[in-house]
Amino acid sequence: MTLAEAFEVVETALKGATRVEIVDRALEAGNLREAIQQLRAGMRSHVFKTRSRPLALDHIVRKLDSRTRQEGFHVLQAWDHGKHHFTREIIPVMMLDRFAGEGIVKDYERASLAILLDCYFLYVLALFVLRAWDEGDADDNVDRVTRLVGELQGAGGSGRKFVDDAAMLLHLAIALYHPHEKAYHDLLEKVRTLNDVHRMSLAFAAASVNGGHLRWGLQVMYQKDLVKMRDDNVVDYPWLLFGLATLMREYSRLHEAGVHGPERERVVESLLNGLTADPWAFLGKPPASLSTHQNEYADFCARLDQYRADLLTEFDRHSPAQRTYSPLALNFNFLHNAFVAMVAVALVPDSAPNLSVNALLASEYADGSLAESSGILARALMAYSGARPERLGEHGSRLVVYDPHAAVRSFTMTVRTIREHRAEAPERR
Repeated sequence: MTLAEAFEVVETALKGATRVEIVDRALEAGNLREAIQQLRAGMRSHVFKTRSRPLALDHIVRKLDSRTRQEGFHVLQAWDHGKHHFTREIIPVMMLDRFAGEGIVKDYERASLAILLDCYFLYVLALFVLRAWDEGDADDNVDRVTRLVGELQGAGGSGRKFVDDAAMLLHLAIALYHPHEKAYHDLLEKVRTLNDVHRMSLAFAAASVNGGHLRWGLQVMYQKDLVKMRDDNVVDYPWLLFGLATLMREYSRLHEAGVHGPERERVVESLLNGLTADPWAFLGKPPASLSTHQNEYADFCARLDQYRADLLTEFDRHSPAQRTYSPLALNFNFLHNAFVAMVAVALVPDSAPNLSVNALLASEYADGSLAESSGILARALMAYSGARPERLGEHGSRLVVYDPHAAVRSFTMTVRTIREHRAEAPERR
């Protein structure tokens, strides 16, 4: 089966009534426990019962997963840090087991099963986005994944929003620990071959995701020790640089063209989000993890120096405030931890707004009433992360934190550092 044929199979499943039939068939078991077991069996085997013929995805998923594992990414499995190996069960099954164990809300069983089934399909699409370079045009394949994400979150399923596009889905797919560091570097080189539109989408995601991830790490895991954080995140810094450098080139284009408005503000906010992770790393003295990216680093530093005054003025418009939502206040161990919390919140009816990860990581979505909605959802994710001891990280800390006070500190520190440290841009080699 070709990648195009695999796309068609999954597209047909997402566009039609297949997912409704899968949930209906499971509920015909007569009780929730049996329904969950039937859905679990389908996820494990990648073959789902419907009222007509079974939906068999086993050949597709195993083929795509095998190729992805060969490159170093186990998208469907989580890393067990205690046992130092990947989990036997796939992540959608683990999530089903977890939330079934915590208890599904009475009279919300159908909606809950539909949400958890959509999580399964989201991870299937995550495999597709990592295989976009296998055959055909990679840019076309990325666009097709984005369209399928729209179908997944449309009328044929639960209607819950997870991510808005293939770019954020790619970051969710690799947002857990993978011991083969080369996989991250190889994937980044593939990303660089995409067209300008897709590189920009991935740059927005790279800056915002790594901003939240590294801010959490600096405060919680590394106790403000930059050396430890840099040594422990050598795969993240090249992605962060890619995001910042791509955004800076776009800012330069918009600046020289005299373009103002939402398009430019989005770029400015994303630059700020990424820089707050570790501004000192991008002021002329690169950490060792960026030693093989000297040209890209030098170009970023030169442009930062060139537009420093204007950027600082524009950064001020994105200064966090206590009563206004700011993505700078949202920090997490991995994006996956935020996603799990989003699913948990979705399983409690009317507990929080139905917003995507993208909406939480950029305040362009947060105008008017959405600003309040983003804050409500972010606080709900934090509340879930700290509600039980087993949800806390190894340091006893919440894995998702929304802290406006920390956002103000990060902003102040970053702006002051950039203003006071006029770095010499390193020579290009």
